[in-house]
Amino acid sequence: MAKLQPHTEKVLGEHLALTFVDKSDYAVFSCLDDAGEVHSVPLCLVRMNQFIYAQGGIQSSTAQLYKDGRTVKIVCVAENQTPKLKYAELSAIKHDAKALANQVFTMQYKSAICTTQAVLIENAQEKKLALQLLSQKYCAKYMSSFDILADEYLDKINVYRFEIMDISAKTNKVIQAA
Repeated sequence: MAKLQPHTEKVLGEHLALTFVDKSDYAVFSCLDDAGEVHSVPLCLVRMNQFIYAQGGIQSSTAQLYKDGRTVKIVCVAENQTPKLKYAELSAIKHDAKALANQVFTMQYKSAICTTQAVLIENAQEKKLALQLLSQKYCAKYMSSFDILADEYLDKINVYRFEIMDISAKTNKVIQAA
């Protein structure tokens, strides 16, 4: 039987990191507010090239934060799952706390962490494109009605562009040693 090694975290390249951004359903956006307090909020996102787009309400807390080139960290989790062991595999380790911790009671994940600069989009054409990309990602089957939504709400929401300045990706998995 193969001997299992403890989890190792692998640092991956930019291409995989961008893939993880694209696959994430939402991300946590974090930055320091004007008082120096950490402000974090989960938002839906979409990426185009080196930009991540998200939207928020004009009166929301994000309205004061995500502008003027403020640095924002974005954490995207593309996949997470608990291991799926067969009965025989679990039986073989059921009295070994270390093996249980590494192989059963754990979370395997793929994630990307981006350091970005936030800009409130003022240009109506770019704002509509970003909103269209977001809508396509999350509401693709309703896109025939997008223009009606955009015409009514484009001036009632904020759309933000986050330029990716730095990006990294990590994953952890159980490594099989022969």
